[in-house]
Amino acid sequence: MNLKNIKKEFPIFRNKVHNNDLVYLDSANSSQKPLVVVDRIYDFYTKEFSNVGRSVHYLAVAATNLYENTRSSVQKYINAKDKNEIVFTKGATEAINLVANSFGQKYLKEGDEVLLTELEHHSNYVPWHYLRKSKGIKIEFAEINVNGEVTLESIEKKITKKTKIIAITHLSNVTGAILPVKEIIKLAHSKGIPVLIDGCQSAPHLKLDMQDLDCDFYAISCHKMYGPTGLGILYAKKKWLEELPPYQGGGGMINEVKKESISYGDLPNKFEAGTMATAQVIAFDESIKFLNKIGIENIVKHENELMDYGQELLRRNNSVTLIGNPKNKGAVLSFTMKDIHPHDIATILDEDGVAIRAGHHCCQILHDKLGLAATARASLGVYNTKDDLDQLNSSINKCKKIFE
Repeated sequence: MNLKNIKKEFPIFRNKVHNNDLVYLDSANSSQKPLVVVDRIYDFYTKEFSNVGRSVHYLAVAATNLYENTRSSVQKYINAKDKNEIVFTKGATEAINLVANSFGQKYLKEGDEVLLTELEHHSNYVPWHYLRKSKGIKIEFAEINVNGEVTLESIEKKITKKTKIIAITHLSNVTGAILPVKEIIKLAHSKGIPVLIDGCQSAPHLKLDMQDLDCDFYAISCHKMYGPTGLGILYAKKKWLEELPPYQGGGGMINEVKKESISYGDLPNKFEAGTMATAQVIAFDESIKFLNKIGIENIVKHENELMDYGQELLRRNNSVTLIGNPKNKGAVLSFTMKDIHPHDIATILDEDGVAIRAGHHCCQILHDKLGLAATARASLGVYNTKDDLDQLNSSINKCKKIFE
């Protein structure tokens, strides 16, 4: 698939915003959807709809097969050992809550420590905070350095005999820092500590290989991968899924129910209670096909070229201060402008059809560390071009003139 014409695959770009072409630079928040994904949802609801895993009629069997086909596609895409290590959730947030709740229930007690970093999204902090309140665990934070990175050394410094699990982001949604997760996992495992990786930002932009990484848990947000909303994926090693108690109870996750006892279903059904997001799961298979057609290597190359171009462009702009300067960086450009609030920046850019995000990006701990209430953030996807970044820079200059 030719990246030069990729925007034609996305219906959203046929529309105008304030009579301007849309320049969408908010993919770290949520990516736009290719037509093949939109059409797949429509086709399922109009031609194939049924609930999965329950009835034995034609539509139900067909829907169940399609649903399980997506599980196999995800397994191949992330190179998991077994398709039953793939659990569908309603989002990456639920995937992390699942681990925190189930792991915490079985293995954590008062005084035990969970190690996070100062880069974490609230989705990978708040669930552990609940355990701090309910079980009296402690939360430690590996610190960022001056470049907005978390190093292996900063992780090692915070590990103690009480560290029971490490839960860290793969790629920061603010500084763009790509953490040395493979090395961190190896260090943690040498001390008998399991690792959860928040892969929300990394999954759309990096090649994933669970067997190479060797992490215990990996959370993915499908709506950031050109897929539907309301869907996430938890990868977990089979041994953990077998050991951990279910996160939610209901239909579909049971084996046998008696008045006196309940036995749970096989993996991964044990963690998929109730009616699942069937249309979204089936449509996500198209997202994976879409990504495979482009090729993750081509995506990485394309986005790295754009990132280098965008950083150089904004560094030359004297009115802009870039946030973070990590050596290994993903497709995120967070910045501030002197005496202009990020929300004002975003509002003025929107007048030109330029969509960015402003705020703390669900990372208040990081912003507190940086001494900032908020930042503006431009984030890239496969559909972005150098022209988009030129328009971003032009609109930033317009913003500067308004506030002079």
